[in-house]
Amino acid sequence: MTHLDWSGCSNARDVGGLPTRYGGRTRAGAVIRTDSLHLLDDAGRAAVADLGPGLVLDLRSDWELSEPHPLAGDPAYRHIPWIDPVRDQEFVPTPDLAEVYRGSLGRNRAQIVQVLRAVAEAPVGLPVVVHCQAGKDRTGLLIALLLELAGVPRDVIAADYAVSEIRLGLQDGDPFRRTMPETILDSLAHVDSQYGGIRAYLGWLGLTAGEIHRLVARLVHVLIEAVVFDFDGLLMDTETTLVASWQAEWRHHGLELDLDDGFWPGHGGDTFESHLSQLAEAVGPSFDRDESVARRTAYREDLHRELDFLPGIRDWIAEARSGGLKVAIASSSDRDWVAGHLTRVGALDLFDLVVTGDEVSRHKPDPEIYQLALKRLGLKGEQAVAVEDTAHGTAAAAAAGMWTVAIPNPFVAAEAVRHADLVLGSAADLPLSEVVLTVSSTKG
Repeated sequence: MTHLDWSGCSNARDVGGLPTRYGGRTRAGAVIRTDSLHLLDDAGRAAVADLGPGLVLDLRSDWELSEPHPLAGDPAYRHIPWIDPVRDQEFVPTPDLAEVYRGSLGRNRAQIVQVLRAVAEAPVGLPVVVHCQAGKDRTGLLIALLLELAGVPRDVIAADYAVSEIRLGLQDGDPFRRTMPETILDSLAHVDSQYGGIRAYLGWLGLTAGEIHRLVARLVHVLIEAVVFDFDGLLMDTETTLVASWQAEWRHHGLELDLDDGFWPGHGGDTFESHLSQLAEAVGPSFDRDESVARRTAYREDLHRELDFLPGIRDWIAEARSGGLKVAIASSSDRDWVAGHLTRVGALDLFDLVVTGDEVSRHKPDPEIYQLALKRLGLKGEQAVAVEDTAHGTAAAAAAGMWTVAIPNPFVAAEAVRHADLVLGSAADLPLSEVVLTVSSTKG
């Protein structure tokens, strides 16, 4: 947090430099909070002009606009009142400021979503300046929500909020006008208890996952520009259908397949011939290879008719695309297999790039397929995160210099992928934007 010398304003400060639970800090020059800019003198107006904000967001109500705003007419200026003038008629005055805040979060829903959407859509790389009248209540509540989303610890959020009463000389005055830490902490606790946390609250307001991701990216530096998925066992659970088809074929011969007897290696790759040989040996001279292959293939294809993406995957893809991230696939399987499944579920157009095993000479854990994907995306390894379900896959991505997320398939133990930057049970466990922040903090 850095106090700004904007002559005329008493409560101007940059909320950059605050620590986050992900290990980084909020971006300097990204979001500025202040009291009303109509208080600026000539020197203060010059300081704001030198900053070159991409958005100046005025949260005051219409009745507070007694003087022209110094940036009125500037394309960067937007006036979006925090208080809903219609719903405000429901407000019952109370001496408890925390109660006012709690009510504001719900009562002003229609206005708050406009405010947050404006911040999300502001020009990338240019500062956002937010103010109300004194820059302590409406501005304070908005900044607290943004910092909570960015992962700033609540004691730090409360300390930033509390600075306003010092800057404005209110620390010894009416408690209703002060900015005591417990007031904003109560508001954040209310977001938890009433809405299920900050992301759930923003979703309740009406923000999309992509808009939430853009808010995060404004507040903290996000290097990652692409998400690259494995296919088998990760996007779709074709590993389970593979095992089930072999189990069915063994049962056809009156046998029981023992998966613990070296049958399932726990990684991708072509194991067809070894599996077939193992079955043939168990059956004996009566084994008919062609009939067995046809029967098992038909059984598996029937299982695939209703097979779709695993839980959370479509949400991740939608969040990535709406958040401006590229989305790709790097699979050891051949193109016909991958494209066929994607076409079957109407998902081929969701991906910017699909790289398959028939385009490379070496398969995972060799990094060649990820290196090819990065080359075609025009990115460096540290600009992309790979999502894999096996140890071979995560090793290949790591060797290409990428961040790695492991979601082990049912036949891979979590211990086998512990070297990944993040291990999840499902893509439904976390929003993609939180995954991106988490993994990108693991290497400092």
